[in-house]
Amino acid sequence: MPMRDVGEWVSQTVDSLRRQTLADIEVLLVDDGSSDDTVERAEAAIDGDPRFTILHGEGAGAARARNLAISRARGDYLAFADGDDIIPVDAYRILIDQARSTGAEMVIGNHLVMEPQRLTTRDQSLPIYGEVRTGLMIADEPRFLRDRVCWNRIIRRASWHSARLEFADSRRSNDIQAMTHAYCAFAFDVVPQPVYAYRRRIGSTSMTSSKQQPGPLRDHFLQEIACREAVQRLRNGRLTERYYAGILEFDIWAHGTAAVLDESPEFDEARDLLVELVAAAPRGSFAALDPIRRLVYGLIARRSWGLARAIVASHEGTIEAFAARDLDAQISAAVLADRDAHRALAIVLQAELIAPMADPTTPDAETVRLHGLLADVVGAGISPAALTRHMRALVALPEGASVAVIRAAAAHAIEAGSLGTSARKLRDVAAAAARGQVRTSLRAARAIRPHDLATIAKEVRPQHVRLALRRLASRVRR
Repeated sequence: MPMRDVGEWVSQTVDSLRRQTLADIEVLLVDDGSSDDTVERAEAAIDGDPRFTILHGEGAGAARARNLAISRARGDYLAFADGDDIIPVDAYRILIDQARSTGAEMVIGNHLVMEPQRLTTRDQSLPIYGEVRTGLMIADEPRFLRDRVCWNRIIRRASWHSARLEFADSRRSNDIQAMTHAYCAFAFDVVPQPVYAYRRRIGSTSMTSSKQQPGPLRDHFLQEIACREAVQRLRNGRLTERYYAGILEFDIWAHGTAAVLDESPEFDEARDLLVELVAAAPRGSFAALDPIRRLVYGLIARRSWGLARAIVASHEGTIEAFAARDLDAQISAAVLADRDAHRALAIVLQAELIAPMADPTTPDAETVRLHGLLADVVGAGISPAALTRHMRALVALPEGASVAVIRAAAAHAIEAGSLGTSARKLRDVAAAAARGQVRTSLRAARAIRPHDLATIAKEVRPQHVRLALRRLASRVRR
């Protein structure tokens, strides 16, 4: 367990380790250059317990501290903790009992997230811990690649060394490479009980701010590239696609936006690594992303940083940023970057132009200006097919239309969903089911929202029914 300036919490952590119902444990604490009273508080909490040893590291980071402790460990299994968290009293007994009953090389458990005002479990956001599962390979359940923390599991020490695992000497995300390699190296068991309580310290600057800095960002992307290579060595296309889908939705987006927003040259290396990651993603890994993220990733892959920055910094106004540049060129670049850019831009139009037009508190002159800008943007190259019929009606209003007419048309455009988008979701479900792709069908079904059904009920017209019947008849004839 690495410790660095965690004096406020380390006594609770040590106490939770001393109270484990599995008594036969060896605990190696590594002081990583603390400048507060961490060591003194840890020694007081240990109170002479012979199972505990304090080692003194180089002050070079948690990864080296953990690697030092691993080199000194004598137990059959390795477990990891941080100096400000809590380990539930039965955690290690549950994990060891499971490992001994099946011979598993790694056993992973659910975990708690402690925040000042609430306590949650990991399975609330990632439902993969609902029951005991044995002998899993990562290809069986790729979603575990979303959980690459080191502290909610035990790993057989002999397996760790035979797989040549170690924590990467990285300023950020130093455990994701080792855990990804572990997933790829051997089978594992899962237990549903929470075996760790992670303390999310509100206002802590160490990890939160580091992902906004060029050095730690570079390190994170390097670690992610190493993870990608480990997954790709398994030569499983579906697994690689699912791995990429997860990091594109969460990890890369959380880190990558900082590299996009900051124009300074200090971020150039991080941006290069970001491009390498995004450009290598399989096409199918983008399918479940919202259209805005798909568009931004398409722009990143083409190094269209100005346009990507304008979209990510939506508080500055994406469309206004477009208009401040060469509008036609910006729209063309967006559409070129991603084939779904029309739909993504339609969503941006609705949020940034149409919603303010529908707001009665928007000044009249601003409402008229926004309507003119809407017409200019659509005219610059957005496909009319990406707009709802109510949005098209709003765009088609003449230049001299009254403010009242503009507001009424904008309100209709806001209230009505896109029939094309809602129908496309239903088609995706039906197409996957027809191909026998049950998982794909279920994943597509989760994207359908109540408003999609309401949109179809309100927006379907006789011509839509006739068109659907013609297409069905054509398929039956084929």
